[in-house]
Amino acid sequence: MMKKQITIITLLSIISCTTIFGQNKYDYNWLFGIAAPQQNYTANLIDFNRYGFDHIDSIILGSGAGTGSNNAEISDKYGNLLFYSNGCRIMDSTHHIMEGGDSISYGDAWERFCHDEYGDGYPTLRNTIALPSPGDENGYFLLHKRGEWDYNSDYLYMPELYYSYVDMTQNEGKGKVIEKNRIIFSTTNLVQGYLTACKHTNGKDWWVIQMEKDTNIYFKVLIKEDTIEVDSQSIGPRFTLLSNPGQAVFSPDGSKYVLYNPANECLIYDFDRETGELSNLHQVEVQDSGAFYGVAISSNSRFLYLSARNDLFQVDLFADNYQSSLIHIAHRDGFRDPYFPSTFSFSQLAPDCKIYIVSGTTNNHIHVINKPNEKGEACDFRQHSINLPIRNNNFSIPNFPHFRTDEDQICDSTITWIPDEYIIKKINKLSVYPNPASDEATISVYSDGYEQGKISIYTITGELVKTLNIDSEATKSLDVRSMKPGVYAVEYDSYVNVGREVKKLVVVK
Repeated sequence: MMKKQITIITLLSIISCTTIFGQNKYDYNWLFGIAAPQQNYTANLIDFNRYGFDHIDSIILGSGAGTGSNNAEISDKYGNLLFYSNGCRIMDSTHHIMEGGDSISYGDAWERFCHDEYGDGYPTLRNTIALPSPGDENGYFLLHKRGEWDYNSDYLYMPELYYSYVDMTQNEGKGKVIEKNRIIFSTTNLVQGYLTACKHTNGKDWWVIQMEKDTNIYFKVLIKEDTIEVDSQSIGPRFTLLSNPGQAVFSPDGSKYVLYNPANECLIYDFDRETGELSNLHQVEVQDSGAFYGVAISSNSRFLYLSARNDLFQVDLFADNYQSSLIHIAHRDGFRDPYFPSTFSFSQLAPDCKIYIVSGTTNNHIHVINKPNEKGEACDFRQHSINLPIRNNNFSIPNFPHFRTDEDQICDSTITWIPDEYIIKKINKLSVYPNPASDEATISVYSDGYEQGKISIYTITGELVKTLNIDSEATKSLDVRSMKPGVYAVEYDSYVNVGREVKKLVVVK
């Protein structure tokens, strides 16, 4: 057992111990993509203040801002983007390097991978995370791990966990890095990735857990108002080289800590938010379908989702036997985009209560679990159903903790709205008229030959109202007299063109 305490020497200009009431929006901006010349140095920006994934902006990135698999960002409590990092540097909200934000985690790996103007960032997976300061409403921690390259074995080892500190009162609100590359602790070699965090029971401080390779040691970091404490615990199986490509997550209520990788399978611990103690280990064995492992937990903290390249599984965390509750949700359907398969990899619970899963390959499509709180296939998993305007880097998805653990709402399922026309793949076949409709609506699918598919009618909250099959008859009548007034989504899933199209239907009385 090891215990260490670090005093944070930053002078906090504003000390605030008050609790923020209402839903905070620290994770309301998601930025990811490839800053490549062939894409005009642009990236995807999803703002959950503005329809979430129903409206995806393309933004121009500054030099060196490419967001690869080491991707972290944070907004203020109102949902305004503050800064983001690719592990090499910190970028401000104007997509330029923040003052003092260059050369984070500086060392041999930085020199080798971070000089490229259009590079994708630090050469590791999920080794960076941004957290609000417990003691300053204008201060933010960026935690990041430094790597050193062993040229004899051609292996990247990670001996240290760092923090850098951002003061957002500087530079007219654009921020300034006032502490950089401060060592939290050093060890022989940390397992790559798995950087996540959980709120302490006091609602202010942050727990961060990291594992040491070739041991079963968990380092437990507690970020407090004016100090950082480090403790350790030995529990469970040892971590090996094959433990590296994986993901860890706390449950939204903070009661569970889960990690998933090829070597250790799925490890589920009880977590004590007061003491940081891990206990009651359960190991779930999952059918191995390759690397690219990801994990996420539903907003009700009940259902655990494990993505393993070609397969998606669900575990019921309320069950007496986790292994017996394991359900196979889906196998990859073979879709390619256009050269690389759209696989299942890292996952993230979003502010709209859905879980998004990115591919382990460079891809324009991501997957979504629309109803993660439901058991089995009722979770409504849709493969490659979100089409990103900008090609995404392999494994790239923002790394967020659960910011609303102690709030009434973990997430907000009403965020997603239906624009006039939201096309996941541009098949341009669907029309709905009259619109608005009071008695009957006609749903027509244009066909220049053979057409087959399914029409689904959903409420604005995602409840399925009716399905219609399209085969030889491409026009269907929908009786809306029994439907409540309001906005509905009419979705056409084309089996011929392998795409979906959604139109808005307004029912009036």
